[in-house]
Amino acid sequence: MDVLILGGTRFFGYFTARALAEAGHRVTVFTRGRVKAELPAGVRHVLGDRENEADLRRVTEGGRGGRWDAVWDNISYTAAHAEAAVRVFRGRCGVFLHTSTLAVYSVCEGLLNPYREEDFDAGRPMEERRGIYPYAYGLDRRAGEIVLRRAHESFGFPAVVIRLPVVMGPRDYSLRAWAYWRRLREGGPILLPDGARDVHRFVYSGDVVRTVVRILESGATHAGQAFNLAQREIVSLREFVERSARVLDVQPELLDVPSDALQAAGLVLDDLSPFSPWGNHLLDVRKAVTRLGFEPTPFAEWLPGAIEWHVANRAAADAPGWRSRPAELEFARRWRELLRRI
Repeated sequence: MDVLILGGTRFFGYFTARALAEAGHRVTVFTRGRVKAELPAGVRHVLGDRENEADLRRVTEGGRGGRWDAVWDNISYTAAHAEAAVRVFRGRCGVFLHTSTLAVYSVCEGLLNPYREEDFDAGRPMEERRGIYPYAYGLDRRAGEIVLRRAHESFGFPAVVIRLPVVMGPRDYSLRAWAYWRRLREGGPILLPDGARDVHRFVYSGDVVRTVVRILESGATHAGQAFNLAQREIVSLREFVERSARVLDVQPELLDVPSDALQAAGLVLDDLSPFSPWGNHLLDVRKAVTRLGFEPTPFAEWLPGAIEWHVANRAAADAPGWRSRPAELEFARRWRELLRRI
């Protein structure tokens, strides 16, 4: 099978390229080349810009007969990206897999957790909040999905969509989880906005890899469908921090602080606790379990390996917001003093 991956040299795209190559498929990865590619032997790396439609057309011609058995678009974020993909790959691929996000639900009014795939059409997209993070991101991703759906309905474009929450595992370049793990390793109090009681269903990168491979190998079997992927367990952010501390064998001081107080002190929630702004947004995975045979790895099984990889390979990396750590520690000192006076 000839497979083209748009994006795929950094995180779970890298592992997917490797898994496909190990399964005997001919794999080509298309990226801008801004990050050094560490791809397995035999995987072809083509340089090009996702924003340049001519580059997309050039890589399309690299498939046998100008056609690919499967294309995975892992770097499509807007309607314009999706429109270009439809123009370029129409009639030139057996299946077109598109990576989307939980945010296509969370930017809509009127939806209840956990989100089912059909809820995509049930809520009202809050366009009036486009200027507020992360609404523009989610609204743009919705627009891209709608382009692909219409292409499927109009002329059978073989699009399949996977919707992902926060993805965790080795090689996670976002370093959002490392923001918590580095703070735990280096000591000092951990500030938990509003007690970090918001809940999450993360997804393990290895589970995404296996599912992507399965969909690509299935051809157009699931064309026109969307699938949520996530772990089964519902985990509060506080529990995530506490369980991470146990893996790291540390006993941190956890300080529950109202988010209003943190912001009034000039601290940015997204810097000191990257998962806090997401809120309680959960995905229902029953459709993927039933139709794809999706079986997520238990949270307790993948968490230690993810942490161990980061400790071994990212120990010196500055996590998001790390420069504000001294200000956090000073706030924690003043907060404890205030509590003692009450």
